[in-house]
Amino acid sequence: MSKQSSVDHTTMREMNLALVLNTLRQHKVISRAEIARLTGLQKATVSSLIKELLAKNYVMELGIDSSSNQVGRPSNKLGLNPDAGCIIGAEIGVDFINVIATDFAANICREHQESTIGLMANQDAILNRATDIIQDFQMAISQQNHPIFGIGLGLPGLVNAHTGTLLFAPNLGWRDVPIGEWMENHFHLPVYVDNEANLAALGETYFGAGQDYDFILYIVSGIGLGGGVVLNGQLMTGSAGFAGEFGHMTVDPTGLRCNCGNSGCWETVASQNAVFRRVREAIAIGTSSSLMEATNGDLTKLTIKMITEAAQNGDQLALRALEDTGFWLGIGIANLINALNPKRVVIGGILSQAEKILLPIIEEVVCQRALQWPCENTDIVIAKYGAQSCVIGGVAAVYRKVLSQPNDWMSQSRNQRS
Repeated sequence: MSKQSSVDHTTMREMNLALVLNTLRQHKVISRAEIARLTGLQKATVSSLIKELLAKNYVMELGIDSSSNQVGRPSNKLGLNPDAGCIIGAEIGVDFINVIATDFAANICREHQESTIGLMANQDAILNRATDIIQDFQMAISQQNHPIFGIGLGLPGLVNAHTGTLLFAPNLGWRDVPIGEWMENHFHLPVYVDNEANLAALGETYFGAGQDYDFILYIVSGIGLGGGVVLNGQLMTGSAGFAGEFGHMTVDPTGLRCNCGNSGCWETVASQNAVFRRVREAIAIGTSSSLMEATNGDLTKLTIKMITEAAQNGDQLALRALEDTGFWLGIGIANLINALNPKRVVIGGILSQAEKILLPIIEEVVCQRALQWPCENTDIVIAKYGAQSCVIGGVAAVYRKVLSQPNDWMSQSRNQRS
C-alpha cells in the first residue's frame, strides 16, 4: 500500500469514528444497526469502529433492549461511556464565576458558583480565583483517575477565539487579556475560550433547547446582552470572529450611555441592569413597592428573582419594570428575526428566571413587529439550561473537538492515565 493510500485510509477511519461518536452523542442509547442506518456506513464498518471504541472505553454496551417491538434478534444497545473522561466548563461573568465538570456522557458531576462582587472587577484577583476553583476541580477529577479532555471558558466581551484573548469586556473594563494562554500554562490542558453568548448558543444546540434545529438564534440577557447564531451545528462567528454582539445594536440614538461608549444600545433597555434601573427610578419618584421591604431599603441588593417574585405577588412596580424590559427584548428580537430568519430563538441568562412574565410580552411584540413570514417560521423558547447555558457550552466546545478528532484525544487520555 502506498503512503498516500495509508494516509487516506487513516483519515477516513477517523472521520468515520467521529461520525459514530456524534451519532451516539445525539441519540444517547442506540444499536449498531441503527448507527449504520443513520450514518449510511456498512454494518461491518460500524462493528469494527464500535469494537475499537469499546476497547478504548469510549463506548459501553448497555445490554439487550427487551422493550423493543422489532422482529428478529434483539439488539444490544450502546452508549457513550461516562467514565471515558471529564470536561470542565467555566464562565467568568461580570459579577460571578461559574464552573462545572461533566463526564463523557455530559452528565454534570461537579459544580461551583460564587459572586465576585467583592473583588470589584479586579482582573488579577478574579483570574486567580477562577484558577483556584478550576484547580480544585482538576485535583478531584485526577483522584478518580479520569482524564480531563479540556476546559471551555466563556467571557463577557469581544474574544479572539483563535488566540484565547479577551480583547474588550465593557462591563468589566478589561482589555487585551491573554486568558487562554494563562489557563493553558497553568493547567497544561487544551483550553477553548470564546464569548459567553457564543458558548451558550453552542451548549443549547448540543444539549438543550436547540437540539434538532438547524438554525438557532440565542439571546442572553444578564448584566449585559449578547447573542450567538448556530447554523447546521456551526457557530456563525463572522469574518473576524466577533459576530453576535447584538446588545450593542443602537435602538435609541438619543438613549442612555452604554459601557461600550455608545449611546442607546439594546442592552441599556433590555438587560438586568435596565430592570434594576426602572425599579430604582420608580421608587425615587415615590412609587410604593414591596421591594423596599425585601431589600431593607438597600436597592443595591435587588435581584431578578426578588423582582420576579414581587411581580407574581402583585407588586405593580416590579411587574411594570419586567414588562417594559420584555417590550424592548421583543423589539430587538423582532429585528433579528427579520434580518436572520432563524428557525428557533432561545432566550437565556438571568432574565430567563422571569420567563412567565417576559415570554408572553416578547411573543406579542415580535408578532406585531416582525414580518409575517419569518415570524411564522420561528418559535421562541427559554433556554433549557438558563443561566448555566454558557458553562454547558464550554463543555460542548471541548466535546466538539474531541468528537471531531477522536484519535488525538484517545492518545491524550491514555497519556494522562499513565
